[in-house]
Amino acid sequence: MTRVASILFFAVVAAQVVGLVAFAGVREVALTEGREIILQTAPVDPRSLFQGDYAILDYEIAQVPPWLSGQPAGANVYVILAECGDVWCASRHTRSKPESSDVYIRGVINADGRLDFGIGTYFVPEGTGHIIERAQDVKVIVSLDDRGQAVIKSVLVDGFPFNPDGN
Repeated sequence: MTRVASILFFAVVAAQVVGLVAFAGVREVALTEGREIILQTAPVDPRSLFQGDYAILDYEIAQVPPWLSGQPAGANVYVILAECGDVWCASRHTRSKPESSDVYIRGVINADGRLDFGIGTYFVPEGTGHIIERAQDVKVIVSLDDRGQAVIKSVLVDGFPFNPDGN
């Protein structure tokens, strides 16, 4: 391998490592410094041959209001949230970034015409997906950063933190 090829190879590898560390760092900041809220879900429990068991979580706040239904897939939508008892619900939607004093989550309109918040998949230990699938009530505790990005902190199954061991 020539010297130029070696330098190029190491530069590409270094760029990938930096990208992964930056991605993880952004998520970690959201987890540690973000605002914690609870969202109501409607779970479905499929199985992936390559990834194991996981729950697909569809959030009540993912419904796109009629006035936004003509927006193309991939359009950003901000959902301003309000406390509704023990969960947070959508109080209004906007296409522009809300005031910093608002509690909001950023979503993207997906091909199904619903909002995707990047927190729709929750991986569980193999053989335990049925616990979430059979639950009467599933809520997700998420942490929101100052840009409306959400990260799942934990899942509440019938009022208790998800525990695949049942202990």
